[in-house]
Amino acid sequence: MTLITVAAAKGSPGVTTTALALAALWPRPVLLAECDVAGADIPLRMSAADGGVVDPDRGLLSLAAAGRKGLTPELVQAHTQQILGGVEVLVGTRAPEQAVGLSHLWALLGPALDQVAGHDVLADCGRLGPATPQSALLKASKLVIMVCTDEVSSVVHLRERLVALAPMLDPSSPVGTAIAVAVVADPKRRGAVAQVRETLQRTEIPLQAIWHVARDPRGAGFFSGNVVGRADKTPLVLSARVVADEAARSVEPFFRAGHQSPDISEVAS
Repeated sequence: MTLITVAAAKGSPGVTTTALALAALWPRPVLLAECDVAGADIPLRMSAADGGVVDPDRGLLSLAAAGRKGLTPELVQAHTQQILGGVEVLVGTRAPEQAVGLSHLWALLGPALDQVAGHDVLADCGRLGPATPQSALLKASKLVIMVCTDEVSSVVHLRERLVALAPMLDPSSPVGTAIAVAVVADPKRRGAVAQVRETLQRTEIPLQAIWHVARDPRGAGFFSGNVVGRADKTPLVLSARVVADEAARSVEPFFRAGHQSPDISEVAS
């Protein structure tokens, strides 16, 4: 039972694809919560577990209406649904305007997600700015995974955001929130990822890990409704499996229940 936040500093480095891949490969039961104020992607990308349509109104919107007098982990689970592959999801808002109307929800949502029984929770927070409301989720997280590309502009924006986040998260403290980075880059550009690692280390902000997630259009297709071939053999899934295993292991002390994990093979069926 622990909350892991996945986010980016700027642009579209692949936060949602990364979050979906990690959720599909997570070695324990997991709930993927769409907390991006820009709007939900899962209903547009993925089918429901039965092959039907994901309900765009069952998620944060219905949860906010039901939780006006209080938000509990049990209430969160009552507003989730399953997508193809068996991953449980809490669907986000349709549009930014709806997210603005949920201003009362964000501070309550983090602690509730962190206590969902028998599940780790991956919260896709999209782009984090200085005033984005979902920043309240970070304080309740045990691990924040920041996603960037190996492009210079992406790394610079990430570095500046890390500097801004560090005082709030206090990653060097035993009771702070750990920070890791996932670099989305061509599978063969290991040297570029090493350069990103060297650049970020200069900030002197302690990072739990800097992972390489393969930029892989065919693999990404499995997480956007374009299924061709086998998902488990793609560079994206092979690299994301390493990230999922290591990230899950790092927060394992906070997990207190065990169930079967989702089946990645169903995503490709």
